[in-house]
Amino acid sequence: MGSLTLLNAGFLFFLAATILPLIIWLLAKKKPKQVVFPTIRFIKTSQEQEKKKTRFKNILLLIIRMLIILLVTLAATRPLLSSPHLKPSTNHPPTALAILLDTSYSMNYFYDSRSNLDRAKDAIKKINSLSNPDDRLILVSSDENWNRLHSQIYAGSIPEDILEPISITYEPLTIPLMLKQAESRLQETQFANKEIYLITDGQKQEYPSPSDVTLQVINIADNENFTNLSCSQAQVLPQLTEKSRRQTIEFKLTNYGNQDRQEVLVRTVLGEAKVGEKFVHLPARQTVNQSMVIDLQKDGWQSGYVEVVDDHLEEDNRSYFAFSFYLSPQIAVITQNRSLPPALYSLLKIYAGSEGKIDLIEPQQLNLSKLNQYQSYVFLGTPSFPPQMREIINSLQSSNSGAIFCLSPNLSPEYRSFLENIFKIKFGSWQTQPKSISYVNPNHFTTSLLAGKSLHFNNISNYWHLEGLGINALLAGSGETFALAKDNFILWNFDPSSERSTFLLDAAFPVFAYRCLEYASSSIATGEKYTVGDIISTHSVITPDNKNLLISNRPYKLSQPGIYILQKADGTETVIAVEIPRQESEFIPMDYQGLKNVQLLGENWQEKIFATRLGYELWKILLAIALALVILEIILVKSEELRPVPKEVPNTGS
Repeated sequence: MGSLTLLNAGFLFFLAATILPLIIWLLAKKKPKQVVFPTIRFIKTSQEQEKKKTRFKNILLLIIRMLIILLVTLAATRPLLSSPHLKPSTNHPPTALAILLDTSYSMNYFYDSRSNLDRAKDAIKKINSLSNPDDRLILVSSDENWNRLHSQIYAGSIPEDILEPISITYEPLTIPLMLKQAESRLQETQFANKEIYLITDGQKQEYPSPSDVTLQVINIADNENFTNLSCSQAQVLPQLTEKSRRQTIEFKLTNYGNQDRQEVLVRTVLGEAKVGEKFVHLPARQTVNQSMVIDLQKDGWQSGYVEVVDDHLEEDNRSYFAFSFYLSPQIAVITQNRSLPPALYSLLKIYAGSEGKIDLIEPQQLNLSKLNQYQSYVFLGTPSFPPQMREIINSLQSSNSGAIFCLSPNLSPEYRSFLENIFKIKFGSWQTQPKSISYVNPNHFTTSLLAGKSLHFNNISNYWHLEGLGINALLAGSGETFALAKDNFILWNFDPSSERSTFLLDAAFPVFAYRCLEYASSSIATGEKYTVGDIISTHSVITPDNKNLLISNRPYKLSQPGIYILQKADGTETVIAVEIPRQESEFIPMDYQGLKNVQLLGENWQEKIFATRLGYELWKILLAIALALVILEIILVKSEELRPVPKEVPNTGS
């Protein structure tokens, strides 16, 4: 079966002009010259002979002229004839061709000594070789920054010197956004013939429905034997028994392949030194929890990564971690009590270690000179709210430091109003009815280890009813919020001295409290996990590639994985670990069958580039036939003019 495609179908309107010669012929028939003959019979005989000679030529000329108009109009529509029995044409008309290049990090999947991104670049070079100087080529990648510099309209081919610097991006543009940019560029060319190609590895993505031009997909990857190992969620475990420099790093390893992997090497790097390695067995299609013990050499910020050695997709081989460690931290507890609740005291004792220090300070004795002596601040249910306490909290907040606030039933109205302003909440009445914890925030540093775990003792008694929009709840249940976070401040909305709160007896409470102390340490800006694309604000930042950027507390987007050093205006530093999203670690093939206006090309995609490779162009043939008919018309007209005219019979009169 064959098919006929018209590139300029709008010209079919002019086919109506085909009948113009017929209309003119009908309206303007040539009348024979009147000649006076001696007899009527001779006149009739002469007229019949003349009509027989000219009727055929007139009809033939009429048909020729109508065919000329028909063929010229059809040639203007630029028809393409395709058939499986015909060899594709090697020529094509001037074409505006847009290439969408997928540069998501799965395109860096490595096999047969090359990455899929390298294969994609070769495909672009192949398209260059098939184009001609009259074509216009446009390249749109998934990298928005690259597009700003190089996504232009090129005549004849895409310069190869701009292809080599293209690399993968961790924040790829979606295909609909790439398509929107490509269609805008295609409109600028004002070419009638437009084509759009997507070069990708076939990973499942969001696909649009192009309005006018079919999106043709070139899959350059062989994903039948896809195998990949990934390392994620590296974090230090809290020391809940004895504080020491020996720390345990926990992480997850995932085998996305269909075969077991034996003797897989995993190593831990602290700073720039390798501090541990081990071999593990990873079953097919499974995730396993692993840990590694490391020894810290000094106090302060500790940062590094855990890496699984895998050659296929290196981008997700590393999981970064950063945490602050003090063997002997100094803790200030601001309270009017002379002793601490047992649950809180035992926790603080573990956190401080044998050489740490816990100081109980009355609110009236606070001053700014003591601020830098402590790494952690705990405000324990103080009824009064003196100016010194307000000054200290404001200073902690302005320096992006943290603190833990434990509430009690006898808070002063001034203190409650101050906390309402900080945490954007509204205090209700004090509640004594026990309620259960049913929600644990899975995304926050303080509660991520508890998410999904069963709490055997989960009741909270003696708490305030809190209301507010956009509360970042850490623990909640039955319409009540029991713990929440705002910036680096943590609010415990329960009395840690209450004997009716069974949550204080659960094994999860020490973990939660320990993580809260780590999070709210005065040297820690945040303990949350960051992902590429998150926004931070600080005075200056040192990126993983050692660039020192002054951003003056403006929003800054984290654009690459690794370790960042955030610097405040006063010189204090915070270290954060930034991970990549893991959506593309596992290959999920795209199903193209149900997509409209999307066509998946096969391995012979080179033979289908440019629209005329779908068939033969017929416009030249049609114009040649029309020209031959014009010549035939001229010959017929001239032959009629050169034909001898019969001698006129003399008029004899009557």
